[in-house]
Amino acid sequence: MKFIIFGRGQLGNYYNDYLKEQGHEVSMPDLDIRDVGAVRSAMSEVIPDVAINVAAMTDIDWCEQNRLEAFDVNTLGADVIAQVCQELSVYMLHMSSGCIQESKSADEVWTEEDPVSPLCYYSWTKIWAENLLMDRARKFGLRVLILRPRQLLSAMVSPRNALTKMLTYNKFIDTANSCTIVEDLLWVTEDLLKRGATGVYNVTNPGVTTPYEIATILKEIVKPDMEFTKISKEELNAMTLAVRIDAVLNCDKLNALGIELKEIHERLREILVDFKANMESGESAEAMAQTQKDTAHKLGLK
Repeated sequence: MKFIIFGRGQLGNYYNDYLKEQGHEVSMPDLDIRDVGAVRSAMSEVIPDVAINVAAMTDIDWCEQNRLEAFDVNTLGADVIAQVCQELSVYMLHMSSGCIQESKSADEVWTEEDPVSPLCYYSWTKIWAENLLMDRARKFGLRVLILRPRQLLSAMVSPRNALTKMLTYNKFIDTANSCTIVEDLLWVTEDLLKRGATGVYNVTNPGVTTPYEIATILKEIVKPDMEFTKISKEELNAMTLAVRIDAVLNCDKLNALGIELKEIHERLREILVDFKANMESGESAEAMAQTQKDTAHKLGLK
């Protein structure tokens, strides 16, 4: 298959590397997705089977302070890609987010059809994008697959990886959440695209965990000298600009296709072994320095 990827951040690079390893042809143009002419030119040159949109402003505190630009990129930019996919009859994959439905306990589990309840502006931009894309699907026949992962965790050391961020924190909440192992998201995406799946799918590993529990496993496997305390959700929200959400997602729709991921605790321990090796490789220093800088900035916003 021939792919074009819009977005050169963490997920864009993961998809680029993974799809090439699977033998696919991949183009990854460097452009502003708000520029319909640039998007049309890039896609017309490649004529891809699939256009992947993982371009987004994902720093939720930044989005609170820069609402117009966040809307332009996350919502209107996604619709620009959808418009060109519609014009050229290209199958589209759009990466949404699982942080659009609030779970007040582990028993409050959400399906793709349930109403949304965003707590921050970033989450609203992702919902508005979904609405625009699904409207094009209903009215104009756009073939679009929308994925909702939650709390991305990976063995790769990156400032966008939640595990890397957690190494720079010393306070954690103990509230239930779904999580998605990025390495699993990649193969699930390829599987769904090969099937020609359309519509919205939650993609998370079965089970729930908490930031405090993840920190405990990080301490056990990766950083024995890591010190941290448990705090309440109210204390966390007092430290950051945007309100953080807890979300537990139902993946029955994905499972009905015969696609099942490993349970989160089992999978987390597996990738943390690789994460530790990557931390010790000597190539992680720059990523850790940037992550520490980002954390200091985030905590200084209030």
